[in-house]
Amino acid sequence: MSLPFRAVCHPDIDKIEKRAVEWLAQFAEPRMVAHVARARPGRIVARTVHFEASDDLINAYARFLSWGFWFDDVFIDDVPADDPTSIPAVCSILDILDFRRPSGFAGTQMEAAFTEVVNSLRRVLLPEQWARWADQMRLWFASMVMQNAMRIDGTPPAAAVYRTMRRYSVCSIPCIVLIDASAGAVVDWNTFWDADMTVLRLRAAKVVAWHNDVFSYHAERKHPGSFWNLPAIYVAADATPEEALRRTANEAAEEAAEFVRHRDEISPRMTKAQRVHVQSLENWMSGCRDWSLEATARYVGWRES
Repeated sequence: MSLPFRAVCHPDIDKIEKRAVEWLAQFAEPRMVAHVARARPGRIVARTVHFEASDDLINAYARFLSWGFWFDDVFIDDVPADDPTSIPAVCSILDILDFRRPSGFAGTQMEAAFTEVVNSLRRVLLPEQWARWADQMRLWFASMVMQNAMRIDGTPPAAAVYRTMRRYSVCSIPCIVLIDASAGAVVDWNTFWDADMTVLRLRAAKVVAWHNDVFSYHAERKHPGSFWNLPAIYVAADATPEEALRRTANEAAEEAAEFVRHRDEISPRMTKAQRVHVQSLENWMSGCRDWSLEATARYVGWRES
């Protein structure tokens, strides 16, 4: 799975990763810290930020991703589809996002860590950037609930339904907001919600989603209950695993090609802010692909780790 975008990597990649794991160790149990560390969240940050990013923003971004992997594993991925703890935990975290007292259903340490993520991001983001990130986080939490609802009866969802939900459950857009912010204040509200930028952003989210589905296909088959990703849906429709994986990879390549076509078509009239946002999207796609090659340990031995 190749991408026609320039790869970037912050020179402090190892330090960013080390600081992210050390921060998580203040809140999570050692076994969970080791599990999240296998996902190498700090390396996603290092491979996606603009190089002019401040250390404070980089650290806040890395803490957010560390927390996100932790929450996703504890309350979404590693529980049965109908687990009664998921929705109350999501609602408690949403309370923190809305500046309310959490209910406690996500656990004291999980909630304390997210409160610190929120506070650190509020310190480094402009109010407009913060509002954009918070709105996208609300969509992420809603999509995770939808994702688990699809698993309850073991019936494969329609591919079209899954594709729509997955654009948001992959958690691309909250990260893209932070990547934009790492370049400063140039990407404003109107730029972010411009129609062309919105189309490109959703294409970028789908590229990352389909790549991630390919990498995680075998591990997610071992999840408690049925866990759907795009290759699994194709297998349920009588494709072989190889056919399903190739089809998913081809869909990612098609989205990337359409991204390039659309980008080049509007390039003569793009503003500086739009060019920065497009660079953020390209950083996100290439960075996530390169991170996936580094974090393959996360996708093997799922239940044995």
